[in-house]
Amino acid sequence: MTERSIHEFADKQGPRRRVIHSPGALDSWEKVAAKLDDRKAALIEGQLIALFDDWINGSRFHSGWAEQEGNLTRATKFFAIKRIPIRAYFWYSKKHKNTIEVSHYVKKTWRKLRSEDTKLVKANWVRENAGD
Repeated sequence: MTERSIHEFADKQGPRRRVIHSPGALDSWEKVAAKLDDRKAALIEGQLIALFDDWINGSRFHSGWAEQEGNLTRATKFFAIKRIPIRAYFWYSKKHKNTIEVSHYVKKTWRKLRSEDTKLVKANWVRENAGD
């Protein structure tokens, strides 16, 4: 098996869709992965890679993969891919067709969505949509 890294999804185009990461998102992955034991980090990274691969190749996210987490605007939501204890926050891009943009990753040890996570997702979303 070829060893793979989540870094290959910094900007990965598949036949049907694309996954991109906001500035700093891959750094946040490295920080949260460092907080896990190596085996758990590799397991979660493999699950995220498989999920991203499936999505760019045409599979749809379902509630077992990603859940609505919060609001960017009244009409625009952001979501979380949940792989305990990791969360990957993302939104469906309106600027780039058939694209999700991952805002950042966190190691979640609390129950509710933190306001700082919402603020970071919104800041990344505003950055992506600047100039529209």
